[in-house]
Amino acid sequence: MHSVVVIGANLAGGRAVESLRNAGFEGRITLVGEEPWLPYERPPLSKDVLWDSASAADNLFLHDERWYADNRIDVRLGVRAQSIDLTARGICLAGGELIQADCILLATGGAPRKLNIEGADAKNLHYLRTKDDATRIAASLSAGARIVIVGMGIIGAEVAASAVKLGCEVIAIEPLAAPMVRALGPQFGRWLGAEHRKNGVDTRFGRGVTSMKVCNGRISQIELDNGSLVACDTVVVGVGIVPNIELAKGAGIATANGIIVDRECRTSHSYIFAAGDVAEQESFFGGRIRQETYQNASEQAHAAVMAMLGQKVDYCRPAWFWSDQFDLNIQFCGHVPVNGDVVVRGDVEEKSFTAFFRSGPAIEGVLTVNRAQDMGIGRRLVERRLYAAAEHLSDRDLALRELLND
Repeated sequence: MHSVVVIGANLAGGRAVESLRNAGFEGRITLVGEEPWLPYERPPLSKDVLWDSASAADNLFLHDERWYADNRIDVRLGVRAQSIDLTARGICLAGGELIQADCILLATGGAPRKLNIEGADAKNLHYLRTKDDATRIAASLSAGARIVIVGMGIIGAEVAASAVKLGCEVIAIEPLAAPMVRALGPQFGRWLGAEHRKNGVDTRFGRGVTSMKVCNGRISQIELDNGSLVACDTVVVGVGIVPNIELAKGAGIATANGIIVDRECRTSHSYIFAAGDVAEQESFFGGRIRQETYQNASEQAHAAVMAMLGQKVDYCRPAWFWSDQFDLNIQFCGHVPVNGDVVVRGDVEEKSFTAFFRSGPAIEGVLTVNRAQDMGIGRRLVERRLYAAAEHLSDRDLALRELLND
């Protein structure tokens, strides 16, 4: 292999080109991205950048321009990859240029899922996906501003917490019964909802948006499915992402809820790989999933590079993510099994606990709140799907490490 093209100058794309050089690859590397920015980290967008956009926005980048120059990375920013030319074995840019490569990595990520109702193009309606999105939202989060959050997944919940910190009046609308319920399960989704209410968030769970009242290009009110009206200055929508699979589909690459990859991160075309939010991969617990997490984007990009370089790769890991909201550091690994049970170690009321989600005696998920030290062991418990008795998991005097049976 003498050349690689990486499409997507994001975390996955940035880690991929980094891994190529760290592994000793000396060939040509081209990194193509639609945004005008070098690869950067997204987790601070819903926190640090909203709190202090002037200083935080400059500290997001994986590397500076000098690093890419020193490592001979041909970076093409603000450029769209128009198509994949399988015959020529390369990609065509929007301007017509063809870049040929021995291997292609698709790290095309996703775009925010948009509301399909009148008013969705209003000036004061925002989606949070990019650095520029975060900067625009930050400008509207002034003390006393009335902020409506539509969707209380991880992005919505973090924006709500950030807006409260900045002195905004926050109203959260979520059609499900609690925030982050798909990730945390109903028990701890309800717990997190209560924490948001304690911190001043006006929560409207189990409610959907039916329309938006627009005046002079700005939303003034949100109408809910129970007929109530919610006045607002700014609306932030976080209802998930849509994977950017158009490039792959256009080339005949197999797609479903993402670009389908095997455990080598290889697509249905042998020299084309995919990683990050766009990749539909085997789930650690069976079936297929997309993982929209920082850790997966970084680790899967590295795995794809190793496979390109001919190393043995078997990438299939449980999801792991973290979220900082108010005075809570929330971490989760694995999944919440259907009809499983929950064992808690620590004190939920004191906001310092670890919860284990079991399917039978097997540990399939671990949640830590303000106990980050437990997650290192917790991840290994999930990865090994170890069995543990409830009385051992809840015993504060028993070190978690003893459950590893090393």
